[in-house]
Amino acid sequence: MITRQQLILDFNELGTFIHGVVQGNNANGKISKPLEAALKQTIDQEIYRNGWYDKTHVEQALMGIREWLKTEKLTNFVAEKPYFNFQKKVSLILPGNLPLVGFHDVLCCLLMGCKLQIKMSSDDNRLLPVLVNALKDLNPIYGSFFDLDPPKLSQYDAVIGTGSDSALLHFKAFFKHVPHLLRGNRTSIAILRGDETEEDLQMLGKDIFQYYGRGCRSVTHLIVPKGYSFNSFFEALIPYSGVIQNKKYGNNYEYYRAIFLLSQQAFLDNNFLLLKETTDLHPPLGMVYYHHASGSAEVAKYLEEHRPQIQCIVGQGFLPFGASQKPEIDDYADDINTLDWLSKALN
Repeated sequence: MITRQQLILDFNELGTFIHGVVQGNNANGKISKPLEAALKQTIDQEIYRNGWYDKTHVEQALMGIREWLKTEKLTNFVAEKPYFNFQKKVSLILPGNLPLVGFHDVLCCLLMGCKLQIKMSSDDNRLLPVLVNALKDLNPIYGSFFDLDPPKLSQYDAVIGTGSDSALLHFKAFFKHVPHLLRGNRTSIAILRGDETEEDLQMLGKDIFQYYGRGCRSVTHLIVPKGYSFNSFFEALIPYSGVIQNKKYGNNYEYYRAIFLLSQQAFLDNNFLLLKETTDLHPPLGMVYYHHASGSAEVAKYLEEHRPQIQCIVGQGFLPFGASQKPEIDDYADDINTLDWLSKALN
């Protein structure tokens, strides 16, 4: 088979390949020129296949993955974890809300020495095959580790799946006979104190608008102090006004703006983002919810009550503004350590 150390070296090479393609300087890479061209073409054409996947966001997702794929970082990531030498098989059901959003699960399983059956989302089924082909170009043995989009998942030892809350009910029933890690719908929030700088608020804009607010790490709810004025917040977001040019985002914004006007609901608006006051989470796209809190105790109570629905918390004393969309390799979805879960599930 293949050792974990060789896997790590190959993933490091894959990271170099990704960096070179995105930056346009991969002349000395070990992966073939046709695959460089294939990845570049896929990046360029994603927007025509999925209207949410514009080139900038696809490249940002790839460069985030590239940051994980470094020898020292990968070595530390899996230190003292078991290695199953590809005698175990894991089925993955991947989401498609963001480009390559399921790659972390792929990476974890391979580093643990697991073969993979992967059901890709129809919204995101073009980028991963190119990266798999790049690994196969480094070593043909990788071809035996992947089964992409099989007609039916079968003969697996464990399942990792992500979907809507209704889909999870079906997953739980269907996969009840094997160990399964199922992830549902989460979102992220920001806590503002009222003394944030313009730079802080501009960086918060990245947390809100990157990937058009479609990921679990996207900030979709603000907790603000009593009497908070949104003037500085809206002014700081002006550089992101271009999001309205995305047809899908613009349609969502216009639809809910019309609904609010017709139903005479109160809302705030800066011509590309709607704000609605409510303690709820999970607003529609094009909108951010907010509510007022009168002190740290009230904020802490809200966080505790809603913790199962929250992925990231941004603000002073939490994640820095602008950091929610830059997960480290050990930032796990739903706060469940995938490596530890695989260790227990497959032993």
